[in-house]
Amino acid sequence: MSPKTRPLLERYEGVVAPFFSLPAVLFSLTAALLATSVWDNYSVATRAIKNESQSILTVISLANSVPYLKDSELSTNAKLYIKSMIEDEWRTLAAGKSNSPITDEKFIAMRSEIFKAANIFPDRAESKALLNAFFTINTARETRQAYASFDLHPIRWYAILFLGILVLISVAFIHLSKPKALMVAMSIATLTVLTPLCILALTFSSPYQGLISISHAPYLQIIK
Repeated sequence: MSPKTRPLLERYEGVVAPFFSLPAVLFSLTAALLATSVWDNYSVATRAIKNESQSILTVISLANSVPYLKDSELSTNAKLYIKSMIEDEWRTLAAGKSNSPITDEKFIAMRSEIFKAANIFPDRAESKALLNAFFTINTARETRQAYASFDLHPIRWYAILFLGILVLISVAFIHLSKPKALMVAMSIATLTVLTPLCILALTFSSPYQGLISISHAPYLQIIK
């Protein structure tokens, strides 16, 4: 649009509008593939949190309803573990670490109480249900901790940035002879490209960090 550069660029006028579809489709495809890789971590972590909270509710329910479990410390230890997870381990996960020593102690105490209660009448269905709930808790906890951080190759990130720049360049060359149309088209194209890039950037570190992070709300329902 500058008078000094316009004669130089106008020599390349003639790029037709359908040419825009080539870089646009490649940008969309690359963004979708990158988003799938990133958001899959969120899906796994969210599923682990739901499984863990539901299984802990099962333990508490069994502790409050089965007669020979009512005198145990199952319900108390389970709630202490959840409270420690919310207050201690969640901050640890947000810092990129896998676990909290304080929460580990609460988990070990809950595990010991579960095994102790299950061994009272090991052949009963209630004891087997209690052990199954614990195994689900243990698996979900390990999964949740494993996804505290993840690595994504930077070349994939560079590729989507490069394709985004190509989209803007193609839009500019299509509207070389119409300055006002160029301004509108570049504004819309820039916002369109920046939207998925910003969302991906906010989810690039960990499911427990940043503005777009997983909430510990399922655990809060347990200790209310």
